[in-house]
Amino acid sequence: MTGQVTALLALTGAVLLLGLLVSLALGRRKRSAAARRHAQSAQHGQRGARPAVPAPVFRGSVAAEARRPEVVRIAVAEPGLRGPLFQYGGDGPGFEVDAPFAVVTIATTGFSPANGDRIVEIAIARVDARGVIHDEYSTLVNPGRDVGPVFVHGISNSEVRSAPTFADMAGELLDRMDGAVVVMHDGAFVERFLDAEFARAGVQLPLTPALCSAWLARRTLRTPDHTLRTLSRHAGRTALDTTSALGAMRTVAALLPQMLAVHGEPLRYLCGLRPMPELDVDGVPAARPVEVRDSADGWMASLLARRRLPTAAAGEIDAQRYLDTVTEALADGRLLGGEAQTLARLGGSAGLGAGQVEALHGRLLEHLRAAALTDAILTTGQIRQLRTAASALGLPTYFDELRPTSPQDLMGARAMPAPREVRLCTHCRRPGHDRTGCPEVASLPV
Repeated sequence: MTGQVTALLALTGAVLLLGLLVSLALGRRKRSAAARRHAQSAQHGQRGARPAVPAPVFRGSVAAEARRPEVVRIAVAEPGLRGPLFQYGGDGPGFEVDAPFAVVTIATTGFSPANGDRIVEIAIARVDARGVIHDEYSTLVNPGRDVGPVFVHGISNSEVRSAPTFADMAGELLDRMDGAVVVMHDGAFVERFLDAEFARAGVQLPLTPALCSAWLARRTLRTPDHTLRTLSRHAGRTALDTTSALGAMRTVAALLPQMLAVHGEPLRYLCGLRPMPELDVDGVPAARPVEVRDSADGWMASLLARRRLPTAAAGEIDAQRYLDTVTEALADGRLLGGEAQTLARLGGSAGLGAGQVEALHGRLLEHLRAAALTDAILTTGQIRQLRTAASALGLPTYFDELRPTSPQDLMGARAMPAPREVRLCTHCRRPGHDRTGCPEVASLPV
């Protein structure tokens, strides 16, 4: 009898020991992640206690915290505004938050997560105020659908097939966001997608201080526009491929100290830091290498850079995002002439109708025409590039009247004044008005 009791006790002890070992194994990654964050916080050199609000630490995929009240989605991330996940800081009221930054960038299938668009690539890094990257992570993300326009982000369906889903790698993001101010370029757009993806994964985040680097760029850098491509070029930085999430993240990290130095004053926030949920990570990251752009822009990129680019109407934020995306694809030579239908769908995801998309395309092509006509010589190859762009934008006859410069043209140009730029309607192709004022459009049945 005594032997049986001893054996039972030994078996019970073995089961308890096995459970302890399993628990330690599952917790090892979280403890090492927490240790890494604490070590980085020490290197960051806190000047005092960080403003923080106590909150429970969660394990598993669903947070136990009471759900926050519904927050209206914001169009632009300005200081003092609150989105569903983040409270944006800057030069408004509030207090300083002494913490490192977590720079987050994404690539997506379109503009509207509410209509099914998803994240297809994400990058995040812990960055200090000097722009030094301490902990970097990037991966392609399997969106569970097609990847959308490949010419926007350069990612194919086959590349994401074996990539982790957002839920698989959400813990990696939370590890690096924990104890940091989250930085996003065009914060409202990035937050829109993060909110949808975390909600789909069943994860609720505490309200977190954040900074929109696009807002900071508008306040501190004098550039024709505030896309990462333009900011990097004007700042004299190594031009990385900002269509990739990793290239965009490294570009923001490199620009951050320069923008903070010009801003001069400490940034202020209306909320403090709270612990992030702790999630297990499933799946191996599928990172793609970041490429360095050629330092010499092509002819199309030089046309786009010669004068101020056309912009969408005031308040049409998603239309401007669409226009920026198309402009960058044109500058990089990623539009090959057959993308009109794909662009129409992409514009639809930004809430644009067919007429709005056509009007934006017409303004962009007219910008190219005006810039091209300032040159003394227009070659056959350059006209071919313009017509390829027009075909890609669904207006294939836009440059039909252009002819290459002949020797006779050059001789005549010496004795004649430069031709005045004439803007043509994108509908009837007549001068003197645009599509919105076109008599033919006005006479069409509604």
